[in-house]
Amino acid sequence: MKDFEDTLAALDRAGLRRSLRMVTPLNGGHVVIDGREFVSFAGNDYLGLRRHPDVCEGASDAMQKYGLGAGASRLLAGTTPIHVALERALAAFTGRERALVFPSGYQTNVGVLTALADEHDVLIVDALCHASLIDAARLAKATMRVYPHAKFTRLRELLERYADRGKRFVVTEGVFSMDGDIAPLAEIARAARDYDAWLILDDAHAFGVLGEGGRGTADHLDVALPQKSLHVATLSKAAGSQGGFVAGDGEVMDVLINRARSFIYSTGLSPACAGGALAGLELFKEGSRRQRLAETATLARKLLREAKADLPEGETPIIPLLIGDVDRTVKLSARLFDEGILAPPIRPPTVPKGTARLRISLSADHTDDDVERLARAVAGAF
Repeated sequence: MKDFEDTLAALDRAGLRRSLRMVTPLNGGHVVIDGREFVSFAGNDYLGLRRHPDVCEGASDAMQKYGLGAGASRLLAGTTPIHVALERALAAFTGRERALVFPSGYQTNVGVLTALADEHDVLIVDALCHASLIDAARLAKATMRVYPHAKFTRLRELLERYADRGKRFVVTEGVFSMDGDIAPLAEIARAARDYDAWLILDDAHAFGVLGEGGRGTADHLDVALPQKSLHVATLSKAAGSQGGFVAGDGEVMDVLINRARSFIYSTGLSPACAGGALAGLELFKEGSRRQRLAETATLARKLLREAKADLPEGETPIIPLLIGDVDRTVKLSARLFDEGILAPPIRPPTVPKGTARLRISLSADHTDDDVERLARAVAGAF
């Protein structure tokens, strides 16, 4: 077929064409590709739980009791006892009245924003929010405004400008997925509270990673979120499973159950994933993996700086090696691949034009030797 030849040719010319690669996971943050073992810095299994025996057992037990699939949408017959148990556990963990589980983090964000915001409302979104939040804001009927990344003074200006509109929603990530930096949450929460706006906090990359017991960005920064706030996160990263959830006021959960199309019109989360996530949540109580992850992130930043890598300050397990030029980024990724390190290039439109990078994503499973090997491979590239 020739309908899309020009599209693919343009992607090729820009160095932006992607393809799928079959990857077989191993323990310890390693993978096998084409029969060869690699250290992978491309995942998001931050605590190394997706192959943990307790998580796998939790998934298996739930599957044996309730089946592999939910068998129906949640509103029909797809809400099993394991879904109820997981939602109760997530509500207790986040300190919120109720929680609602979706089949994916993407569907959670789309469901939340499109269900709660209508044509009378305004969504004010950080410029570097995840694609799922941007897409959700575009799909919602509300007016969408974007403020420069982490510029809470501009956020306040927008809240002031739209003070006479219906509901205002401030949308931010806790830890930004491509830069690994932490939002200035105290200032954002204060602005939302001052202007009686809702705060939607996507904590996908902080849930299980930051804060006491892994409770996330607000706990890590000791920030009290406004009463009018929602805590969104994923179960597919630190929890080692699949799915997403939102936690907050019970009345809001009822609105989502009745209006969130990505919840209403999807088969429920697999009981196996719900059981695995519930086991992962229980493992958050063990602080050793979180401590190991923090130590690994500190070591990685130290060694990469010694290797002259261009990276910003930070403390999370996401480390962007900023390069800028797409061709140079692809070549460095290929060089690391030749040396047995998987660190795929991150290019536009995933990141803004001119900010292509390697996104180093760490796990508690990575050893010091793994990190030292990465630094040696990067040395000389900057």
